[in-house]
Amino acid sequence: MTKRKQQLKLVNRIKKYKEVVVNMIIPIDEHKNQIEMIKHEKNKQIKMKLIGVLILDLGNRSINAVAKACNCCWRFAKKSYNLVLNITETNNNPETRGRKKLTDKYPELENDIKAIIENSLLIDPRFKSEKQYVKMSIQEIKKRLIKTGKYSNKSFSNSSLNNIVNQMGYKLKKVQKIKPLKKIEETDAIFENVQKKKQEAMEDKYTALISLDTKDKVLLGPFSRGGKNRVQIEAVDHELTNNCLIPFGILDIKNNTPYFFNYTSKPTSLDLVDCIEEFYVEQYYNTDVNKLSILLDNGPDNSGIRTIFLKGLIEVSKKYNIKIELIYYPPYHSKYNPVERLWARLENVWNGYLLETKEICLAFMKNLTWKNSHSVTKLKEVKYEKGLTVEKVEMKALENRYITRTQSIKKWSVLIIP
Repeated sequence: MTKRKQQLKLVNRIKKYKEVVVNMIIPIDEHKNQIEMIKHEKNKQIKMKLIGVLILDLGNRSINAVAKACNCCWRFAKKSYNLVLNITETNNNPETRGRKKLTDKYPELENDIKAIIENSLLIDPRFKSEKQYVKMSIQEIKKRLIKTGKYSNKSFSNSSLNNIVNQMGYKLKKVQKIKPLKKIEETDAIFENVQKKKQEAMEDKYTALISLDTKDKVLLGPFSRGGKNRVQIEAVDHELTNNCLIPFGILDIKNNTPYFFNYTSKPTSLDLVDCIEEFYVEQYYNTDVNKLSILLDNGPDNSGIRTIFLKGLIEVSKKYNIKIELIYYPPYHSKYNPVERLWARLENVWNGYLLETKEICLAFMKNLTWKNSHSVTKLKEVKYEKGLTVEKVEMKALENRYITRTQSIKKWSVLIIP
């Protein structure tokens, strides 16, 4: 299209906005009248079109001169000129301005980051914060993203990637107080096993994946827990009491359902087995799930060599004809267990209040949600005697018949087959 045709087309578009404008491509001696018309025009859109047509008539080198004559800045004049040429459209939506976000440019970036840092997340063992910490530098994350083949070294800068990771809720800062006390020889092999088994469970639709742990006892009484409240609350300065609540938690990794089983005294290994059975019956009985994978730490009541605990799980396995796999985290690394984040949220919820009765504690637990799923809270009583064990001969027979262990890490990888 020639310049003359463009000018004629623009004249026709402007006529509907201003009846006075009959022909904007006017002789040079009439420019003064046109400038006065522009100065008195109050409608911004019409004013932009008038300025744009004037610049188009005089040439694009006249932008500064027209801007001074019309008492506007050169940016406004240039924008008016571009509008007339249809080079750029006027857009008042701030969401579409500026540079595109990396997450819009690379829709799979957040999922790729999660896959990389999933097994390097840990939480504050004192439960002062619910944030997850990543023991991995931005340079290492970027290096692994490039290895996927989806990105190049110029796809994003370290600072941009750091902002995205922070926005995802992962604080890239090592917490000094949660260093492991020590590291055993099998630690790396155990972590590899956890990662492998966890991935298999997540990909198998017939496998339920849960995480469980027993929380430290919660003292009941007018005691301060170090929290804050807008209402001034007074607490006693001594915590001498035997009145307590001991929660046992189960977190369903796939369905995001939290369970709280609460005891007023320390639960035994068989009590924990009953909680696992009760959870399975309520969530997965009469479903297609035929395997229950459990992430847990190697505590004294639920360790991989606790005979009464293993025997109880064997009975559950036989009763419901399901496989039960125990996936243990290494010693001194229980902070990687997903259920620990549940305790962190609970502490943040009730820290600013006085937990004087068990009913108050249970009310907080019932109101707790995890990824939009409401928790299931129950008060239990200890049913079994403490110190129960299984005879060596009997346990050896049970091991040979129902239990399979990974050779290199026998205590930390147990599979029970009915």
